[in-house]
Amino acid sequence: MLRYDRSRYIALGLPALLNALALPLYAHQITTSGSSDEYAVPFYLIIALACGLFGVSAMIKRCRDIGSSAWGILLGFLFAPPLMLLVALVLIFAPSNPAADQLEAPALRPTFDIWFTGFLLLVSPWMPVLLVRAL
Repeated sequence: MLRYDRSRYIALGLPALLNALALPLYAHQITTSGSSDEYAVPFYLIIALACGLFGVSAMIKRCRDIGSSAWGILLGFLFAPPLMLLVALVLIFAPSNPAADQLEAPALRPTFDIWFTGFLLLVSPWMPVLLVRAL
């Protein structure tokens, strides 16, 4: 699928972006508190990077749906990452443009399996974190 409508972006893109933001903050909290889990910080950052790449992919697909350039998203992450958080929020409210991408038809409304996948994207990165904390 080359484009995400608004609800598909909320279901699949935002959980990944939230995890990409929360996991480094959690790793920073571990390092500053002097916890015994400092050995796992690189592992948390790798998971955050994977979530971030999935989130960037969702942002690019949403930009294709509204008729914007995907290069703007890629260059924005290179030069102004904090600004991209605002762009991620703006993409929620931007209306779709049916004539924006002629490579494929507009996406169908998301079903339960898309929303459930979004829930798994929100929860699954924290399962290894809990496992590492238990060790």
